[in-house]
Amino acid sequence: MSWRSLTLSAIVIASLPLAVNAQNFAPLDFSQNVQATNGMYPNMSTLGPEYYSGSSFDFVNVTMQGGLSIDARVTILGSAGSYEFVGWIPNYNSAAGQPAGDLGVYYRHTNDFSEPTGGIAYTISFYMGGGTFTTAATLDNVGFLVYDFDGEPGQSESIRVYNTDGFSGYRIGDSSGIQIQDEDGTWRFDAGGSNISETNADGAFIAYFQNTSSIRFDMFATTFPSNPTANNGVFAAFDGDLSLLGGDASGFGHYVAVPEPHAAALTLVATAMIMGRRRR
Repeated sequence: MSWRSLTLSAIVIASLPLAVNAQNFAPLDFSQNVQATNGMYPNMSTLGPEYYSGSSFDFVNVTMQGGLSIDARVTILGSAGSYEFVGWIPNYNSAAGQPAGDLGVYYRHTNDFSEPTGGIAYTISFYMGGGTFTTAATLDNVGFLVYDFDGEPGQSESIRVYNTDGFSGYRIGDSSGIQIQDEDGTWRFDAGGSNISETNADGAFIAYFQNTSSIRFDMFATTFPSNPTANNGVFAAFDGDLSLLGGDASGFGHYVAVPEPHAAALTLVATAMIMGRRRR
């Protein structure tokens, strides 16, 4: 076998776990909420229609791992700028015939344009099942299809995720216009800036996490006076089992690992494998 063949083989072998990571994840279902919803039509929108305005919202039986049930709690950490949290929409999109279990998150600008940039931060934390929410659970792999992440001409939208939460990779919708920025320990997804459907994956990305017990999402925006007052709400849906895609992710780009391995690192791995082969 030639040196070139050995090098290519080593690179392929080194890359295999990255592809596997994008496929094997625990599906998450946010349909069994503990607290009852306490509002209708968040921000006078057509979404929901039922939602919950409390800062912390519990769900049981969101997934299984090792034959054990896992619960989840979503919690608002705070808000910034002229923005305020509106509410959570459990089991989002099920009324539209989409498979159940998505989580809708809604916040809004208060029309104080002295602070046009801001938003909310929240966490999804996992616990051993049983409804007690006392013993943290670490999930091996999870993935979220984040959709209706679009923006408007008068309102930009961004979502930030954290490496320390086990963020391991992403895929971007081909027609979404979403851009991603490496912020040295965090990753920022910037929406395409045009209003699209709230019930399909036209404006979506997929975020993958490994070995995590809690995931933080920062959702923030910049709202300009040109944005119609009636449309100052900001919404995104989180599909934890990718059922919205119906098993077809062909409309998304390739899986990108975080941090993405550089050519030099792959060459080092390849060389080590080659030297090991020669010593034998």
